[in-house]
Amino acid sequence: MGIVEKQFGSIPRAPRGEAWNDTRSSGTTFSLDKVLTLFLLIGVFSVSWHIARPGNINFTISDAAFVVVLLGLIGTSRLNLAPFAGLSAAWLFSLILMLGALFVSTLVNGEITRWLIVALQYSFAYLLLPMMLASFGHKTLQRCVVFYVLGVTFSQAVGNIANIFFDYTDTAPYLGNNFITGMGRLGAFSGNANNNSAMSGFALVLLFYVVDRRLMNPLLSLVCALFLLWGLLSSASFGGFVICLSASALVMLVRWPQRAIFAFLIIFAIGSAYISSGLPLPAPFEQRVLGALSGGGLEEAGTFTGRMELAEEAWRIAEDTLVIGLGADSFRVISTHQAPVHVFPLLLLTEAGLLGLIGFVALLGLMWFRGLSGISDDPQKGIICVGVLLIFSLFTLTVPHMYARLWLAPIFLALLTCLKKEPRQSGSPPTRRREKQGPEGFPHRARPGVFR
Repeated sequence: MGIVEKQFGSIPRAPRGEAWNDTRSSGTTFSLDKVLTLFLLIGVFSVSWHIARPGNINFTISDAAFVVVLLGLIGTSRLNLAPFAGLSAAWLFSLILMLGALFVSTLVNGEITRWLIVALQYSFAYLLLPMMLASFGHKTLQRCVVFYVLGVTFSQAVGNIANIFFDYTDTAPYLGNNFITGMGRLGAFSGNANNNSAMSGFALVLLFYVVDRRLMNPLLSLVCALFLLWGLLSSASFGGFVICLSASALVMLVRWPQRAIFAFLIIFAIGSAYISSGLPLPAPFEQRVLGALSGGGLEEAGTFTGRMELAEEAWRIAEDTLVIGLGADSFRVISTHQAPVHVFPLLLLTEAGLLGLIGFVALLGLMWFRGLSGISDDPQKGIICVGVLLIFSLFTLTVPHMYARLWLAPIFLALLTCLKKEPRQSGSPPTRRREKQGPEGFPHRARPGVFR
């Protein structure tokens, strides 16, 4: 099995040697595989670090590492152009529909240079990123999942330790206004407290897969879980807290139905004892989240009141943008708040029109289709995909444009790793009849990608 498996017509080509394979065809290929895998792991490790970029340019060190990998794959003709196999055409059509509708709207009402920037960002996140990940073998992708969890954990660890010794005035000049916010909420390397809660949630769900496949030392897994949970608390996002814990609980119930109830009781008892003892919790969490959960109402959550006004304003504007939208990044220009509406589907409806929204809904539907199909094939692996998709889908209702790679990387890692058939261990008996072999010794039906 190769870094990439390509098939032209009905005659299969012999796959190239994949990264981390013991059998090498040449020293040059071996060195290239190691370099590409190294940059891939660097990119995945830092993909949630949105502040690691020059100024306000949406191009992070993770993106730079991914570009190196993409250039290497393209230069050696090993980029998987069909990462979703049978659904790749539908995926590409949906993306073109969304960006095409946004282009027409921008051409009529907006500034075309803004569309070029936005289209490049979306193409990188929704097209090149899955192509790149699907170009690597299963073991390499499993390492990517581990490195993603470690990268988010590192972000939470640094952020929480910094939050003990420093405050907003100390960190803002060097790490931006949202590494630690003015009221003490933790944005960490994601650069936004609400986004940081989502990153912790993604990593917690993927950590279940890591633990189940024994890809990490148990003690290190426990340390990661503690830092991720504390990062979720320190983010002090009411919506993020509820969404991420709900997704994690769902995964636990499906994967370990008998142990999950016992684990929930233990966690509840420990949490109650911790709170009753008067031991410290992050102050913003106590003010925003704990107050709302204890009966203070959503007003205690500190939700930006202008968001509801933005949503109402966008809904009124959408009556006139069903056919032709406002154009890329134009809502903030005409809004009385001078800000984009923090509901991604509603933002698309106003800027790209109804066709643009349909395109995104189709993309989301394809991801859910594969995740739910994975549950029918293997519930224990498929539920990981459902967990990350649940977080992603609900967060589309709380943020504007979602083209930053930190939103899509955990989704594609889950779909391309958890649902991919693992290579059979040497010496294990075959589970089914041997497939008919092609002229080069490879199955006639061998196709790349996770969506078969």
